[in-house]
Amino acid sequence: MNIFDTAVLSPAIIEENGKEITAEVKSSSKDSIIYSIPDYDISDKITDLKNGIIEIKRTITNTSGTAKVFKSIFEATTLFTPDQYVFPCLIYNGNPIGKDATPRGLEYEGKPWIFAYDRMGIPSCTISENTDKGFALFASDKDRASLESACSLIKHGDGTFRHRIYHPVTEAPVSYTGKNRMTDRYDRYFTLQPKESVTLTVFAFACTPMWKNYTTANLIDVLYSVFKAENPPVMTSEETHRLGISYIKSLLYKYQGHDMIITHYAPNAYSRMSCGLLSDEALAELLRNPENTKLVTHERFECGWADQGMLNARHLAREGLKKGDHELLQTAIGIFDSWVATQKENGLLYSLFEKNYTDLKPEHKTVDTCNMGWAMREAVEMYSLLKKNGVERPEYLSFAKKLADFFVNSFDSENAFGKIWSIDGECIDKGGTVGGFALLGMLYVYSATKDERYLECAIKAHDIYYKRDLDSFVCLAGALDCNSVDKESSYPFIKSSLMLYEITGKEIYLDRAKKAAYYFISWMFFYNVITEEDSDFNIYGYNTVGGTAISAEHNAIDAWASIVVPDLWKLYEITKNKVWLKTAKIFWSNAIMGIATEERQEFHGQIRPVGSQNEGFFQCRWTKYRPTCEERGHFNDCLSAWCGAFRLYAVEQLENTEFWK
Repeated sequence: MNIFDTAVLSPAIIEENGKEITAEVKSSSKDSIIYSIPDYDISDKITDLKNGIIEIKRTITNTSGTAKVFKSIFEATTLFTPDQYVFPCLIYNGNPIGKDATPRGLEYEGKPWIFAYDRMGIPSCTISENTDKGFALFASDKDRASLESACSLIKHGDGTFRHRIYHPVTEAPVSYTGKNRMTDRYDRYFTLQPKESVTLTVFAFACTPMWKNYTTANLIDVLYSVFKAENPPVMTSEETHRLGISYIKSLLYKYQGHDMIITHYAPNAYSRMSCGLLSDEALAELLRNPENTKLVTHERFECGWADQGMLNARHLAREGLKKGDHELLQTAIGIFDSWVATQKENGLLYSLFEKNYTDLKPEHKTVDTCNMGWAMREAVEMYSLLKKNGVERPEYLSFAKKLADFFVNSFDSENAFGKIWSIDGECIDKGGTVGGFALLGMLYVYSATKDERYLECAIKAHDIYYKRDLDSFVCLAGALDCNSVDKESSYPFIKSSLMLYEITGKEIYLDRAKKAAYYFISWMFFYNVITEEDSDFNIYGYNTVGGTAISAEHNAIDAWASIVVPDLWKLYEITKNKVWLKTAKIFWSNAIMGIATEERQEFHGQIRPVGSQNEGFFQCRWTKYRPTCEERGHFNDCLSAWCGAFRLYAVEQLENTEFWK
């Protein structure tokens, strides 16, 4: 599609002292535009890069006799009426859920949102579309001046959208700098001396959407032509495996006579640091006491989600079987036995093991579908692993079936599996896409039993979640510590769609796998955010390429994407589309950065357990753990159990494949 049939480029705009000055066009041709504006020479060079992308290089020269302090604004207005819009990693068609103190919609208190580039996996990117046409404007990472930018999207009265890119960084009318917290707007400016120039590069993109609401998918398919997105792996899969097992062993913990996998190593005051409720002054005071920052364990044990107690235990079982380590194998089996023993008569179990030993208030006697899905899945996987190696544990399969039966019997034709249940089986929160984890767990139970009830229920749920959420390019509330649009809840739909494609052979499920994968990738960073030389990113050698933003509420990066690497490899094997392979490899390379090794155990002046990795990388002006948001490019010190569990899962699934070559 021709970009100029989709949007019109506005004349150059200079902002000085808060006032916008629009240039006049002196001359124009197919590939260049010369503008007239007092005190500035401005010219645009336009290059058609094919694949629907044009590159615009704008050169601004100070022609006055004094220094000029200003912002540059690129602007394009759609020639069609969009009905969907996306700020990748931030806002998906307004964000249907979220707190008022998080970014939602196009405006804040009547003024357009302006977001800095480093909050977004595609820098300063805005996307608008309808069924027939899609348009995007985004910044280049070719040089610092071009990259350090911001964007906004303004809806006109006639329904058309105005896309904007600001240089340099701007955040307005407020800046989202902490969990559910807005602070003052943030502005930076260029200063050009007489006769000095600056050149800024942006890209515009147009297409016919691959599917309705999926212009982002079309854009992802061509992004590697303009972003290098290179991030070579820093260690082998064998080394990753060794370090992962080492960290799981350090997380083994005796609780009430049971072997368990503990949640993490984290600062002593982690819960107070991460709540997002402390003022800057209170948080600074808390961190002055070294006892509060000391790395300790906390008595929390979760079967799935963040702690991955059952998946980590299965990794230990595989290692025990592989190495002939009977004691390690028995420890892993003991962990599963303990979880299975907590199952209630209705099939549910507490997501957190310690709840079985705690005097709970009625409102805390709850479970979530995310953890229940992981419990089903891992019980089936452990049952199959042991059976293959001559160890019978039929109770594990019975456990998974009983849990699957609960969700079959509780199926809601409007909301499928919901999000939160009471331990007695009452649905407390029906919303969100998080029920996809239960759907996926049910497919694992089907794979082991061939009981058609589970397949039929999973297919019905699959239809509901796609019709309601994924077909609209949105997933909700899978990151359980926030209530917002997120990426985590899309993962089970990549996996479950591929499983259903293999089971049924129907192309619709292959398309659905692609949709979920494109949505997940929309949270990925295609470039390296620029941080200061003394930042953790530079000290410890971290690149943002391949990292994924956590959620619309949590504007940090994590290594969660390692869990989807095997599925992207499978998509590549089926389709031969190299985008899946390229993305899988950079996901993997990002996920293995920042791991503590014997050679580099000290981070932030503290010795970390070998194989550990922090769960959050803070690339933009947003934090929960520090008294200032200005420290861009820092690590937190929460060393979560899920990070290694997902990496080990990828190594396991891709063993003996061509992926590593």
